Amino acid sequence: MSSLRSFDDLKARSGPPYNAWGLYGSNDELGRLNLITEQAVKRGRDAIRHGICVNLNLPLGAQPLNPARKGLDHEIIHRTHCNDDHVSFNTQASTQWDGFRHYPYLDYPEKGSYVYYGGQSNDDAKNRAISRNGIHNYAKRPITSRAHLLDIVAYRARHDLPPMSAFDGSTPITLDIIIDCAKESNVSFANGDILLVRTGFTEDFLKLSDDERAQLPKRKVRGYCGVDQSEDVLRWHWDNGIAAVASDTAAYENYPSPRQPSIHEVFLAGWGMPIGELFDLRELAQECERLQQWTFFFTSMVLNIEGGIASPPNAQAIL
Repeated sequence: MSSLRSFDDLKARSGPPYNAWGLYGSNDELGRLNLITEQAVKRGRDAIRHGICVNLNLPLGAQPLNPARKGLDHEIIHRTHCNDDHVSFNTQASTQWDGFRHYPYLDYPEKGSYVYYGGQSNDDAKNRAISRNGIHNYAKRPITSRAHLLDIVAYRARHDLPPMSAFDGSTPITLDIIIDCAKESNVSFANGDILLVRTGFTEDFLKLSDDERAQLPKRKVRGYCGVDQSEDVLRWHWDNGIAAVASDTAAYENYPSPRQPSIHEVFLAGWGMPIGELFDLRELAQECERLQQWTFFFTSMVLNIEGGIASPPNAQAIL
């Protein structure tokens, strides 16, 4: 249970829905990362049983889902006696953490539209000269703690449920499935833990041809599978003390969100909770199943870009 205040207290607060602004002080830029205490990190260390390290990142050169995001441009520069790299890419073109300047509350009349964590204005969030809420905070407080995998693909197979529909959002992951999957995986939560959710999106995406992948963003409705957006789901994440969430799909939540505010709004702008997208959870799922262990140590060190919007996670699980 979160020791800060109850979810019902959040509902009663002034400001945008469910916001947790000011709980760590008026100048806080870490949000739920404040829950990753020394004790939380030690719990993660204690989850290491086999010394097996698993990569959780797709290649940086993966084809972007959003055509507005530039893919990897990699140049090798030869300098007489050695070679250098020069790379440029959109930090959200492949596996990524969304930072607190990425997605705002979309409609908050008291501050104007587009308000970010702690009440940061849209003008400030767009200003490169202002570093507040930048991705460098994820480097200042590395996202390193105990983590758990909820393998919804395996859960649905065990219960003779059809696979999730990756590209239309018609099969959201409901709270009862989250709770049941955690129970079957012997997963229990404590403040500062990290939650990874596997939907099977990565496998379905990689099965597509380059042309088929290129067509995905051009659909009239760009639907993707993910966690159901409901007040009960928000309450569950809050009460279980989750510090950060990530999944193998495009938005963590079922997209487009059928309700407002969306999980992106509440988690990023309201709570200051990192959202990871397009994590590669295939090998991790295999190892967890083989070892019958769905809890592990998780480490992530982002690009230390002052005022940055997002970053590749450089993440691994250690079982």
